[in-house]
Amino acid sequence: MDLNWLQSILYGFLSGVTEILPVSAQAHKALMLKIYGTGDIMELMNLLVHLGVFAGLYFCNQSQLTRFSRARALARVPKRKRKRPLDVRTLMDLSMLKTMLIPAVVGLVLYRYTADMQGNLLLIAIFLFLNGLILYIPQFFPTSNRDSRTLSRVEGILMGVGGAISMLPGLSAVGAATSIGSICGVERTYCLNMALLLNMFLMAGFVIYDVMALMAYGAGALSFSIFLRYLVTALAAFAGCVLGIRFLRKLAENHSFSLFGLYCVGLSLFTFILNLMA
Repeated sequence: MDLNWLQSILYGFLSGVTEILPVSAQAHKALMLKIYGTGDIMELMNLLVHLGVFAGLYFCNQSQLTRFSRARALARVPKRKRKRPLDVRTLMDLSMLKTMLIPAVVGLVLYRYTADMQGNLLLIAIFLFLNGLILYIPQFFPTSNRDSRTLSRVEGILMGVGGAISMLPGLSAVGAATSIGSICGVERTYCLNMALLLNMFLMAGFVIYDVMALMAYGAGALSFSIFLRYLVTALAAFAGCVLGIRFLRKLAENHSFSLFGLYCVGLSLFTFILNLMA
């Protein structure tokens, strides 16, 4: 059963928001489709939603990506020809991001093996509960102001593992990476920004999977009206993503994500009850 206009727009907006907020987009999308009474959506719509989220992440991280590009370009210039000093801090941030991507890429490679879990409400409930614990635990650790200048490769890999485990429905890439970073003493705002960059690359991986699925199964019965609805859904995902990023950045300045942890535990209980009723 295909979604109507209102359902599609809500699906796109909430997909964008929950890809950013540390509450697991996969879990929310599965629950939303369950409530809508359908088990899946068209591959083309899935692709456009992921493209909308990717565009939102790129839009909000464009300044940082530009700094990465300029720092790399300057680093390639011979020292005697440089007109300004190297941006060492940005190069170290880029190196840390590359380290985080190592386990995240492994997680993306294994993503297809988690496909059967997407509709399993019991597993989603378990992983949501685990996600709640991951978000709640960092408040018991002392805060610090560490960044890429004092972080080790091992700590970068551990943050990347947070992105890798988000392939399981119910776990959040932003939430897990940020929580692991907080436990390692990383400054919360910096940790969030690195987690968002990591999530952008994960979203690029999802787009590749969607393109492969579209090539394998086709777009189905597609009309101009349906395609227009999918585009509006992608715009809703973009808007939800941008709003989610702005909200989370303001929240990260002075607060932990423990309330999201409690929310995930509550949603886990709701999902468990929904599974019993199914």
